Amino acid sequence: MRTLLFNPFEKYSDKILIIFGLLFTLIGGYWGFVFNARFDGVIDLHFVKNVSIYNPLLDIGIDILTLTICLFVIGKLINNKTRCIDILSATMIARIPFYFITFFNANNKAYAISEGILTLAKSNQINTLEASGIFYLMIMTFAIIASLIWSMVLLFNGFKTAVNAKETKHTLFFIGALISAEILSKILIITLN
Repeated sequence: MRTLLFNPFEKYSDKILIIFGLLFTLIGGYWGFVFNARFDGVIDLHFVKNVSIYNPLLDIGIDILTLTICLFVIGKLINNKTRCIDILSATMIARIPFYFITFFNANNKAYAISEGILTLAKSNQINTLEASGIFYLMIMTFAIIASLIWSMVLLFNGFKTAVNAKETKHTLFFIGALISAEILSKILIITLN
């Protein structure tokens, strides 16, 4: 079970991983639409008042594409036998934890709470926030942090397997590629929306 959750790349073929990744990409895009989520960066998720059906899918597509390209370029520098399909599958599988976070915005709850906090902050009345809202945000924050960690473990394990990364400098290259992909994806999403 541990392998399935944290390193499925060692156990499953690239075809199964790609199919599973594509399936969850579509499901994640649909959940993003239903729960008004924008995946507006490789490691970002924000809730908004409304989204059109194409926004979450476009966001996810840009995120996957930019992350795959950045990691593939670094992967080729580390190991010229690196295959794009292995990096693509790692990227798609690593995004799955983010999709489950969308459920926190059922009935626009997370959006309403965050907007309420902004309104209270603007009027200097932040101390009047309800305990239930604070508790909800704490649970959601914990889930987001756990999902981010899970996603990064999946991505790093997929990258490590794909490029046969073993050295500390490979980890630093991975981090650099991740930061580059985050910046590039944000620019592309802002430009295309």
